[in-house]
Amino acid sequence: MSLNQDFTAILSKEMNRKDFIKHVGIGLIALTGLSAVVKALAPTQKKQSQASGYGGSAYGGTKNN
Repeated sequence: MSLNQDFTAILSKEMNRKDFIKHVGIGLIALTGLSAVVKALAPTQKKQSQASGYGGSAYGGTKNN
């Protein structure tokens, strides 16, 4: 089957709300990519600055450019 025939078969298929949401979800995952979804759901860790003592910020006394 070609992609056009697959798309037509999905559109002509009778489905309830649960099946529709399942199909839309699978389509979104296919478009965005599974790795992007996993990356968006994973908690992010805040990076600690290298200089964390006196002088580690703009208020610490020195400013590195």
